[in-house]
Amino acid sequence: MTILDNLLARALSAMIKPDKDMRRAIATAHSAATYAAIKERTGIMPKGLSRAERNDLKARVAEQITYYDKFAAQAGDMSDAAVAARAGMYANAIKTTYEAARYPGLPFYPGEGSECLVNCRCSWQDDGDGAYTWVLDAKESCPTCVERGSNNPYQVTV
Repeated sequence: MTILDNLLARALSAMIKPDKDMRRAIATAHSAATYAAIKERTGIMPKGLSRAERNDLKARVAEQITYYDKFAAQAGDMSDAAVAARAGMYANAIKTTYEAARYPGLPFYPGEGSECLVNCRCSWQDDGDGAYTWVLDAKESCPTCVERGSNNPYQVTV
């Protein structure tokens, strides 16, 4: 099980039922994804985040909280299965945060601006020479992800 798979499993178990602690679970999951990705990238667990890293994390959490607030307003009218499926989407959203912290400066990340949204299973691969490859999901990729894959390799644009 990869670090990201472990984070996803833990986030899903924390988010399975919407309640007042959901906002905290969202923030905690995204923070954990950021720290894990930085450790993966640098080999060292950070003691804190840079201003840019904090701002990126805050923006990603705020975006998810906005989605959650809309969900929470509707959850009472949804079946338990629908609530669980929707909660799973919040857990899946940490993949974008993880990839953005793992590979900063790339033009997009899984789930951003694509039809697959948080269900995106594509990822970045560091080619080791300053180039990065957008790796498509082995089973299915949306048209946006396929287009991104056809434009490989990418360079960091900081």
